[in-house]
Order: sequence, then C-alpha cells, then structure tokens
Amino acid sequence: MALVVDPNLEMVPDFASNLYAGIRTDLKAATNQTGEEVIACLMETWNADHNARVVEWNQDREAEARREAEAERERTEAEKKKPKMNGFEHASSVGDYLTPCPAQYAIQKLTNFEYVELWYFLLEGCKDALKSSHSVADNDMSITRTDDQLTLWPTSAFKVSKVAMADHELSFSIFLRAKNLFLVQISKAKWPQPNIDALLLFFWHLENHSIRNNSEIGDMVILTYALRVHQDWHDCLKCDEGFNIGNINENLIWTINEELWDKVRSCTSNIVCTQSKINIKQTC
Repeated sequence: MALVVDPNLEMVPDFASNLYAGIRTDLKAATNQTGEEVIACLMETWNADHNARVVEWNQDREAEARREAEAERERTEAEKKKPKMNGFEHASSVGDYLTPCPAQYAIQKLTNFEYVELWYFLLEGCKDALKSSHSVADNDMSITRTDDQLTLWPTSAFKVSKVAMADHELSFSIFLRAKNLFLVQISKAKWPQPNIDALLLFFWHLENHSIRNNSEIGDMVILTYALRVHQDWHDCLKCDEGFNIGNINENLIWTINEELWDKVRSCTSNIVCTQSKINIKQTC
C-alpha cells in the first residue's frame, strides 16, 4: 500500500527513554545483550526500516510526477488539436475585394506540393468550384487532413474539372491573371519561401521574354515552355533532383520555338495541299 505520510518528516525515537523500558527489558532477557547493545539494535532496526520507507516514498513521488507530466503533455496536445477561432480588430470590416477560392482539388494539390493547372486559379475555375460545392446531386463525402484536423468535403470537390484547360491553352493575358492567385495560394499552403521566390522569378522572366515581341508565335512558345518546365520541376522535386525554375533555359525555348514553327508549317502545307485538290476537282 502506498505511503500517505512523508517518512522524511519522522524523528528518531528515544529508545533510551522510559517509554521503551519494557521493550529493552524483554530484548535483554531474550538476547543476553546489555542495555546499550539493545538500544543500538533498536536504532539500527528503525533506521533500516526508515530508509526503506524514504526510498519507497521518493519512488512514489517520482512516479506521480511522471504521471502528472504525461497527463499535462496529453492535455497540451489535445489543446493544440482543438479547432481555434482567431480574434479580430473591432474597428475592421470586410475588404472591398474578396479573393476567389479555388477548388479543393487544386488546394489539395498545392498542399501536397504537386503540379496543378493554372486554370483552377482563374475566376472561371473558382466559379466552377463554387458551383460544384453547391451541388446536391453528389452526396458522397471525402475526408482530408489539414494541420492535424480532419475535414469532410463533397467527393466532387476533389475531382478534376471537366472544363479545366491546360496552361498552354490559355491566352497569355489570362495565363498572367491565373498565376497571380496561384502565387497567393502557394503562400497560404506554406510552400518553402525559396521555392515561391523561384516561381516569382520564373513567371517574371516569361512575361518579359524577348521572344514574345520577336516571334509571331512567341506567346505560344512561352506558354508551352511554362507548361513543360513547371511540370518537370515538380517531378524532379519529388525525386530530390530539383532545379532552379527561375533560371530560364534559352536553348529549350528556341527548341520549342522551332518545334512549334514546324507544326505551323506542316499545318499550312496541309491546308495548301487540300485547297489545291479542291481546285483541281472543281476544274475537272
């Protein structure tokens, strides 16, 4: 049974006092020891028992302290996991502009540091996400984890949009609009700042690249470069073979330029050939 009184507070009994006279007499008769030897024996026995109880008491206190520390740690962890509502400034109000919210599919991609099409960060993409989240036709739910919190979302919110467009299918002006919200969202997703800075530089270089002014298909070249390099960057990061996406590879840009011009020339040749056949048939 656990001790309830601290043995460290106990005083050594006075075994030479009259209170212990009967015990001394009995022990002298039983052991043939002198009075002094009996008192010494009583002291030794008491000290041994006292020291054992002190050790037991200290062990009990240490165990109790460990239990309390563990309970406090569990309370602290439980408190961290509780949903928290932040405060606000009483003089503040809603802003003049509300940032559109992309689909959970896109947000989850960013949370996992994966590539996602910029279309999801356009107003059209955000409206499509809002329409999907309001749909009552799909009752299936999915569970996501964010900051150790589990959240239920409609399964449709995590599906690829049927109307999503690849980056190179966007016009250049729309591409630039989309990347603005994309950069905001990756910051909210807590991407490493060096990665965000590299993407900022990536988009800046593409927007200001000279080929846009020196080639009739310059915008398409840049959009194609952006798509391919952005996807490859994510793939390489997953394999721990990442590169600085902010460093533009001019050789690759001109390779893509030639590739697209070949397609233009091939398409033009096919059109001319088809038109010639039509003219021949009409002549005959």
